[in-house]
Amino acid sequence: MPLIPLIESSSFPSLLPSHSPTTSLSPPPPFSSSTSSQPQCVPHLPEECIQEIFNYLSRDISTLHALLLVSKTFFRIAVPLLYSGPFALLESNETSWSSQERTRRHAQLLFLLLNCCSQHPHFPLTYDNNGGLHSPSPWTNLPPISATFQADQEALRKPLVDYLAAYHHHYLCMNLSSTFPILFPNIQRQPLPVHATAHPAQANITITMFTRNEIERTLLLHHPDRIKTISLPIQRLAAFESVGPHLSSLVRFELFGVSWHFNLDPAIEFLQQHARLFGTIRELKLAGPNDDRLLQKPSLHSIMKAIKNPKVIDLSRYKEATKDLNSYEIQNRESLEQLLFDLDFVPPLLSPPSPPSPVVPALAVSFLSGPIQVLEQDYSLDLIRTCPRLTTLQIGVQSPTAFRWAVSRYDADPLTMQHLNTLHLSSNKTSTVKQALEDCVYAFRDTLKDLKGVALRLSPVDPALSEIPPFFGWTWPLQRLTVLSLRGELAGWFDMNSLKHCPKLTEFHLTLYPYSPVKVDYLESIILAPHLKVLSLVGRWILNDRLLSILGDGLPKLKTLTVDGCEHDELTGEGLFQGLDKMSALRSLEVELGQRVEALMREYRDGRARQDLSIRMRSDDAPWFEGEVRLMPALRP
Repeated sequence: MPLIPLIESSSFPSLLPSHSPTTSLSPPPPFSSSTSSQPQCVPHLPEECIQEIFNYLSRDISTLHALLLVSKTFFRIAVPLLYSGPFALLESNETSWSSQERTRRHAQLLFLLLNCCSQHPHFPLTYDNNGGLHSPSPWTNLPPISATFQADQEALRKPLVDYLAAYHHHYLCMNLSSTFPILFPNIQRQPLPVHATAHPAQANITITMFTRNEIERTLLLHHPDRIKTISLPIQRLAAFESVGPHLSSLVRFELFGVSWHFNLDPAIEFLQQHARLFGTIRELKLAGPNDDRLLQKPSLHSIMKAIKNPKVIDLSRYKEATKDLNSYEIQNRESLEQLLFDLDFVPPLLSPPSPPSPVVPALAVSFLSGPIQVLEQDYSLDLIRTCPRLTTLQIGVQSPTAFRWAVSRYDADPLTMQHLNTLHLSSNKTSTVKQALEDCVYAFRDTLKDLKGVALRLSPVDPALSEIPPFFGWTWPLQRLTVLSLRGELAGWFDMNSLKHCPKLTEFHLTLYPYSPVKVDYLESIILAPHLKVLSLVGRWILNDRLLSILGDGLPKLKTLTVDGCEHDELTGEGLFQGLDKMSALRSLEVELGQRVEALMREYRDGRARQDLSIRMRSDDAPWFEGEVRLMPALRP
């Protein structure tokens, strides 16, 4: 069994056996003679327990690769998880490979996968001209492969395992064409096959694009009944028109690169045809234009209507899609579980469907801040209240009364509430998102796990009241809340005493805009959430020795700390070191605090006081540390 060419055993010497990359997989080595005289008692977990552990690690690709060759059981369990999307590790930033090394490994992996189609053909054998049986080769329609490359990769020519049997997530592989100079060095000299330009949409296709399309079609059609997700740019959808009728188990359809000058009709036809044949697509994700010209056409509405029983509708990258929320014809609202829109866009208030009655001022009660006057009811979210199985919602709100219906429903009968566990809300006004969050926290208190609030703009500040900010929060328990994220003025208005009512909170993210008012002792109350494992402080928060000492004593389980753009004039080197030393569980520290703190962090790192702590500097001009992973600069709000 050839070893998969994504990671070599030397990358993880403490976990992988020390056999060569071309040898077959062997059992773990026996105990050494020094331990042979001792009683050998090796505990074995049931395989279903190991399966659950690997499922938990399914997003940690590098760890799965490290465990791949520990034993045959690990190999058998890890391969389906890794090869559901085989290019994920090569496309990620989890490795320190150079671009040349990444391309080489990419070519090896592609060579292995295409050979799986030859060794383990999905389609039945056919007779050749001499009456002999043969399997269709994936290399037939491709340019001649490099003889030197084939000779160097002899071990990958006849894989004993059909790795493509686990392939179910097909997406645009950015580096696929970069492997062609290695695999097909004479590709530019090859003429296009006659059938390559038969389709009108392929009239101007190049040999490189034709080769790419052929490879992707080969991967898709090896086990088309196992493909669950397809993710493509809209301009390439026509190349896969013939593949759609074979994808009988397709569940998720992702289309990106949509702009106003692209016609969505091919996507509509693809979805309508698939709905007639199978009707299995339940998840839709579209990345749309930055303007609303496309929204004037019925294309987006037709796409939404083509999904029979939608489970996930993700328009978080489709600007202003919320504008027509109530006009979407969703065939089965009872099946909808996740609805995501762009948080940076707030839809306008909509008038009621019936003739408007005289406007009567209403009082919207805020549980902590008292009544505020509202002159217009928000009807833009009528769709949401009619989706009984909704569990995830991300949307911008215009009116503070947007979720008053949820409060009324909870007061009438809590058992009729939707089981909303993920809620992300935004608004241009801090007071609006504040009230909406309070209503939602009250109404969905029994199910909320992930809560995010974003104040997009800075509201006018009365200097006379600036010292007494209008806190928002809650006094009832949120037993399931594990993630809390606040951005903008909302982060400075939050009543930290609310943390006492969140016993399972493990992630806390606070982001202040650069021009937001700062707090001196505000952050010390974070220790009211002692089970935090992830803490992120971005913006004009004030860091000092006292704060780090308090956090070190009060957050014993903290593993990841991010500080970015904070004020730190009162932070000394001694206070910084002592604070970090108190955080004994800390494993990852990301910092962008200017040159002075960077110099302190270099001193701390060179002292080797914490071998288990990974320190990553985020500023562009930060000095490079040996073994450091450089990150992109943090995005400012």
